[in-house]
Amino acid sequence: MAVLIVLTGCSGCIKIAQGSLSKEASFTLENSPVVTNTPASSETVTVPMTPTPTPAPVLTPVKSEIVKEVTPYTTPNPYPILHGVRINSTPQYRFLSRTPEFTKTYTLSGNAYGLLVNVVEGPLYIKYIVDPKYDCLKDPDSCRGTMTVPVNRPYMTITVRDNQTRQIVAQDGYAREFSSDTGKYTFTGTATHDDSSATEPYTSEPGPRYIPVYKEGQFQVTIEGNYLDVTVEIITGSSPDPLEDTENAAGGVPASSSNDWDD
Repeated sequence: MAVLIVLTGCSGCIKIAQGSLSKEASFTLENSPVVTNTPASSETVTVPMTPTPTPAPVLTPVKSEIVKEVTPYTTPNPYPILHGVRINSTPQYRFLSRTPEFTKTYTLSGNAYGLLVNVVEGPLYIKYIVDPKYDCLKDPDSCRGTMTVPVNRPYMTITVRDNQTRQIVAQDGYAREFSSDTGKYTFTGTATHDDSSATEPYTSEPGPRYIPVYKEGQFQVTIEGNYLDVTVEIITGSSPDPLEDTENAAGGVPASSSNDWDD
């Protein structure tokens, strides 16, 4: 009887011990990572491949934005036509024969006048004719003076300045350091030919004097002098051409005249 009691108690302890062991084993299995052994024959070996070399890009020069091609600025040709009329060509008027855009006569007695000229289309021609009160070229005694009459020598200067920079663009005038040509002289005389001894009379009219400016812009014209009158005409590239006006009125090409065409 005692032996059965002891065996029964021992079996209970064994069951309790087995239960505790089973709980620890289950706890261990839940928290421990699972390691799977893969056979060596099933492993995949990845071999790195050598990359194909990429060709270097071809560099092309980029056009600079600082420098760009533009229409060149050229000086207008002072001789736009040939010295001679071609066959079957339309003759042209001289530039000085264009209708002036401004005409006025100034009396200079030690004073000065100013003009502001806006030249949209060049060239600019300032044509002038001088009427001196004492012509020293035709009558030198009128300019010498006496003990009672002072020396009255006419003179004039026309100065053209750039309206922005005030730099002198052109300058001319009458007497002193300039020519004594008034612009309306008529010279007559006789000429002898080289191949004969005969002489023939001739007449020469040099024509009006002018100051050319071969560019566009705004210009300040200063007229100063003494003892003379001067008639000033302003002609630009946009001044009316008498030839075009005649063609528009007649509907054709007018007959040429020896006084109107360029030689």
